[in-house]
Amino acid sequence: MIDSKKLLGDKKYCEDAFKFFLKKGIIREDKLKSFKKHLEKSMNNLIFGNFILEEHSYSIKKKLGDKTFYDWCINIYYYSLYHSALALVEKAGFESKNHIATITTLTLFYYHKDNILKREEIEFLINSFPIGKEEINLILDTKDLRKRIL
Repeated sequence: MIDSKKLLGDKKYCEDAFKFFLKKGIIREDKLKSFKKHLEKSMNNLIFGNFILEEHSYSIKKKLGDKTFYDWCINIYYYSLYHSALALVEKAGFESKNHIATITTLTLFYYHKDNILKREEIEFLINSFPIGKEEINLILDTKDLRKRIL
């Protein structure tokens, strides 16, 4: 089991975790064949998430009344973030098959080696992947509470 929090503080541990994923085939070398696809998917998800979010004030409200789809917006944004992360993994020359392998690759190449990402950004990814049902419910409850207050 990989300790995602330890990836940040211990470069050697991060390198060993990366080598483990390579050996298991969870991370594979890749020559940017999916980079553009992941980047386009990320942007499309972002645009669509924004569209659905905005439509809550217009057509969704008009056609469906009190129905909301904020949970779907959260899912769409999550996948936008995940495809951005996969694009960065591809840019480093690899392909990843799971969340912790993706985080390991980003941490190793963009934090430890190139110092492009900040500690807070990696921590955000660690805390965001994967987003669970509890987090979605918390966000929805907060949104509902805000609506009641306004």
